[in-house]
Amino acid sequence: MRLFVAVDIPPEIKRNIGHAQKDLPEGGGLKKVELPQMHITLKFLGEVNPRMLDRVDGVLREVEFTGFKVKIRGVGAFPNEKYVKVVWAGCVSPELEMLARDINEKLSGMFAKEEFTPHLTMARVKRKLVMDDYLKKYMEWKFGDFNVREFHLVESVLGKERAKYNVLASYRSK
Repeated sequence: MRLFVAVDIPPEIKRNIGHAQKDLPEGGGLKKVELPQMHITLKFLGEVNPRMLDRVDGVLREVEFTGFKVKIRGVGAFPNEKYVKVVWAGCVSPELEMLARDINEKLSGMFAKEEFTPHLTMARVKRKLVMDDYLKKYMEWKFGDFNVREFHLVESVLGKERAKYNVLASYRSK
């Protein structure tokens, strides 16, 4: 099973991001993330033996957090603006970062620790593509704010056209 832990995005923010996606330059093997697929990944677990599912679920149930606000602001690129592989929208929230850090720490006995960079993937790029004008135009763009009251354990089933996501469990704030 291919798993990750994520926060879902409200439809109105997905629509706002969709408007910005329309301006993305064509070519370069650019593939936009479909709006229903958008989420904030807190931790990618990768391939997980199904027998470990109960253990992962048990650990995630121990994560305690209170609801908080996330601001979706601006766009950027990984690894950098001159060599774009991923176009992202920024996620501003110290509490989001604390939640990701807590999940990473609690799962560290089963999965490697990783650095969390708060973002929402808008598109992936396979070949060199000049993005300077696009990144400059949307650098300060405000896509919206939303409250986080839960996160999810999600299975990603890879398909020919796109991955299909199945929420396996949800974890609510206190």
